[in-house]
Amino acid sequence: MRDPRETFTILEEAMSLTETSFIVRTAAAIVEMRGPLKVALGKEWATIGEKFGSNIHLRMQSCHALRYTPPNKTNAALEVRSTDGELVCRLSFRGTDPSQTERYDAERAANVHTRFARLAEEAS
Repeated sequence: MRDPRETFTILEEAMSLTETSFIVRTAAAIVEMRGPLKVALGKEWATIGEKFGSNIHLRMQSCHALRYTPPNKTNAALEVRSTDGELVCRLSFRGTDPSQTERYDAERAANVHTRFARLAEEAS
C-alpha cells in the first residue's frame, strides 16, 4: 500500500497540470472537474477543487494504488484504486491521445509520460 502522503503528492503534481479532467464515476452519476485543480490535504481527506466552492473530498486512506495508463484510443490517465482494486477516480490528461489528431499535443503527451510512466505497473 502506498503511503497516503506520497499519493497526495503525486495527485497534487498531476492536478496542477493544465488540460486535465478529474473524474469520479458511479453507476448513477459522473462528476468531471476541469483542471488545473487545487489540492489541499487535511487529516483524513484531500479536498480537490476550491475549499469553499466546487470540490470533491477524497479519503486518502482509501487510495491504495495509483496507476498510469498510457493513451490507447483514449487520453493518458492516472487512476486511483482502492484496496480491493476498484477504481476510485481518474485524472485524464486531455490532448494525449494520438488518435485524436486535431487535439493531440505530442509535447504534452511526452511530458505526462515522463512524469507518470513509473506508475504504469503499480498493482491495482
